[in-house]
Amino acid sequence: MPQRRLLIAHPGATSLLYPLVALLQRMAFDVSFETSFYARPGDAFDRIARALPRQLRSRAERELGRRRHPDIAPRGIVTHPLPELVHVLASRTTSPALVSSLLRWRNARFDRLVAARIRRERPHIFIGFDGSCEQSLRACQETGTVSLLFQAIGHLRSGLRILEEERRLHPEFATTPLGDTSEGWIERNTREALLADRVIVPSDYVRETLADNGRAPATIDLLPYPVDTERFTPATAPRPPAPLRALFVGQVGMRKGVKYILEAAKLLDRHDIQIVLVGGIVDGTEWLQPYHGRYRHIANVPHAEMPAIFRDADIFVFPSLHEGSAMAINEALASGLPVIVTPNAGAVARDGIEGFVVPIRDAAAVADRMARLADDPALRQRMARAARGRAQAHDATAYSRNLAALLDRLPLPSR
Repeated sequence: MPQRRLLIAHPGATSLLYPLVALLQRMAFDVSFETSFYARPGDAFDRIARALPRQLRSRAERELGRRRHPDIAPRGIVTHPLPELVHVLASRTTSPALVSSLLRWRNARFDRLVAARIRRERPHIFIGFDGSCEQSLRACQETGTVSLLFQAIGHLRSGLRILEEERRLHPEFATTPLGDTSEGWIERNTREALLADRVIVPSDYVRETLADNGRAPATIDLLPYPVDTERFTPATAPRPPAPLRALFVGQVGMRKGVKYILEAAKLLDRHDIQIVLVGGIVDGTEWLQPYHGRYRHIANVPHAEMPAIFRDADIFVFPSLHEGSAMAINEALASGLPVIVTPNAGAVARDGIEGFVVPIRDAAAVADRMARLADDPALRQRMARAARGRAQAHDATAYSRNLAALLDRLPLPSR
């Protein structure tokens, strides 16, 4: 039986994309990968980078390194670099409206090119990603190609409702940008979620938001993100007994619920619990002023140094309002940290086992769980062991096995 031909297409570069492409290439498929920009070793971009002055060369090589993966074979890769270069340059500006406009343009242009390829080559399976594949999914319907939509985050309309409510509840966030909230963009994402044969989601939260916006639950498949249990490992030596170090990793702003960590610290008012926030501060800094002295902030940590950051913590706190499935929670679990999360964070952690799942916007609940973990070392150790075990149950091998089973269940195109 000939190999099934599979086309996977994404205009950008997400944390899941490159490992997913490498994984598909190792499976029993003839894989094509279409993207805006991918840096092949020795290509023109590599040669240009090597010709630059030393300081510029270092920066250019670092950027190119973000757009390649050592396990991806270069065969079958098609790129359209110009739109991505324009979008990356625009993202350096201070105009959110311009960035959103160019993102829509990049995605729409890329989508048209991929749709034309589907009509021309008629692959057996197509994998697209939310916000960039409406025309491609329509082309799949025309050609009989089986289509999968990988939905990275909860439905935009559900997220917008939560974030608008947050701004009403907390006036300090009244001017916080909410991303592209245009009805056209939301409707495009809605149409994509309805056009695909199957939708793949990383968490129950994402599945619920899609069902709330019209997608039949029976056509949504749950596939949690793979956890890197090799790079992220528990500390080998115990930390000092005090203070308890409660870690957050991510954008320090409204959507991630950081305010509720700081409100919890204010409620506790304990010197034996230290809050450490790692990540760039967004949404301004005025909202942080009431919490001066209640947290330590570390910005711009290279990803290579993050395993050590996790190993230097005791617990992980991530009370997000709207996610898909935060990779930082997976990294915390792999590092053997009990977690305090919300259902909306999209974690695989279970309440009372690997940590605690608390309602969104509940600083009192966050404070209570932090205090419990601080005051009960035996509970903390038990949850730490469970966290590592949960991560191992969702490692790359498990992800590969579950993805293969999902793809094997897909019908062959009827042509």
